Amino acid sequence: MLAKEDLDAVYISIPPFAHGAPERAVIHAGLAMFVEKPVHMDTKDAREISQMVNKAGIITAAGYQERYLDILDKAKELLKNRRIGFFMGYWMGGMPGRWRREKEKSGGQIHEQTTHEIDLARYLFGEVKTVYAVDRCDMIPNTDYNIEEASAVSMQFKSGIFGIMFSACFIQAGVRRSGLDIFCEDGSIEYRLRKSLTLSIAEGQETWGAKNQYTIDMDRTFIEAVRSGDGSRIRSPYPDAVKSAELSIAANESLITRESD
Repeated sequence: MLAKEDLDAVYISIPPFAHGAPERAVIHAGLAMFVEKPVHMDTKDAREISQMVNKAGIITAAGYQERYLDILDKAKELLKNRRIGFFMGYWMGGMPGRWRREKEKSGGQIHEQTTHEIDLARYLFGEVKTVYAVDRCDMIPNTDYNIEEASAVSMQFKSGIFGIMFSACFIQAGVRRSGLDIFCEDGSIEYRLRKSLTLSIAEGQETWGAKNQYTIDMDRTFIEAVRSGDGSRIRSPYPDAVKSAELSIAANESLITRESD
């Protein structure tokens, strides 16, 4: 297809285990590419592809659509002049289907699903210097999956902020939660996945609901960048998305070694 068709860009919408060769082929063809998250399961290869992207100078984007939410713009505004202590993040619900249940194909829930909130934490708080993770794998007997059923990833940011990201795929009833709770000196900010943002301070509470079509905005931003040749408005280019993938890969390594990375 890359050789036969007259293309401007390629969407690489594939599971985590399939990344690598498709991206290299698109880069060699000199085309812009939009890559589904997480962008890889191997840190070394992802970094090599990132270097290829930078050398080729092509337009890239990754599928971290939460960065385009209007309420995330508001969150950055609210956090700008606040002293942040720590946060707790969540991606908690039921067991995913198909290849997502296979650790060797998905990288587990941390890598395939919770990556959204890990990336969001990077978007809000900056880069991470240490990662440590624990998990539980004995919640549901006689099942056809090999991913962890519950996990907690501790992240220490270079800024001094720290947080714990919880994942769960065993919950069949009751509270299911995804998002971030951010605790500041003067109050707290509660982000509920793609739905709302609430600021709670001494003077009261205010909530903002998500109003924009953030996934469409993400696609539109990428397409406009391809047309103009200017990728400056893309909020998650491939090299940046690699850094988010590195964190969930590091968390998975910590689950094995029981050491911080």
